[in-house]
Amino acid sequence: MDTIFFYLKLLAVLVWTFLTSIIFLFVALISKQRSSVFAKTVNFLALGIFPILGIKLNIEGEENLSVCHPCIFIGNHQSALDVAIYGAMCPPNTVAIGKKEIAYIPLFGWLFKFSGGVMIDRKNKRKAISQIDEAVDAVKNKHLAIGILPEGTRNRSGKGMLPFKKGAFHLAIAAQVPLVPIIISEFGDLVSFENKILRKGTINIRVLPPISTQGKTETDVNELTQQTYELMIGHLNEIRSSFT
Repeated sequence: MDTIFFYLKLLAVLVWTFLTSIIFLFVALISKQRSSVFAKTVNFLALGIFPILGIKLNIEGEENLSVCHPCIFIGNHQSALDVAIYGAMCPPNTVAIGKKEIAYIPLFGWLFKFSGGVMIDRKNKRKAISQIDEAVDAVKNKHLAIGILPEGTRNRSGKGMLPFKKGAFHLAIAAQVPLVPIIISEFGDLVSFENKILRKGTINIRVLPPISTQGKTETDVNELTQQTYELMIGHLNEIRSSFT
């Protein structure tokens, strides 16, 4: 019976995602300011997904989401559900950076592209650098905040964090804007699509105060990356998801 409920809820999530993508893809295509559509899309996506799954989010430090704008939001990456988790707290005029393969996902990938999402070709270093430059321009001239998951890929173990790639830190320093770290508690015991686990409970989230990059240069990237990783892993070890 649990397996049946799992697939029914998963089907409901997919239907909600499909409908959300259709609605906001149309909105993005007719909008004069497409970058404003991204936050609205992921906010709306989260509104439906968490009631379906029976999951609640407890956000500590939510005020730090609006302390500074523009900025670079960074967070840990565990699951496809992260899209909805970060989406639930995504501030206006925020877009995300993702790998170029996202564009190939029917509807959602197209929506990501047309609503201002920045695609990075990680296999082509020269092109990736150019795309980071475009993101810097978006931050500086369009006053957009950008969300990046610096692990670069999902941490399939669901434990701890993978080493950080440095793109987010290059971007923050180049744009001279703060980093705002977001830590999501490990939730594999609550929700795991791969292991067919779906239980009611609460995912705890901690938004940390902004980390200034004012006056930092490219020579500071390595140190900033390491210090931020150590800060975030420390907080990750302090928070836990809980069952209802």
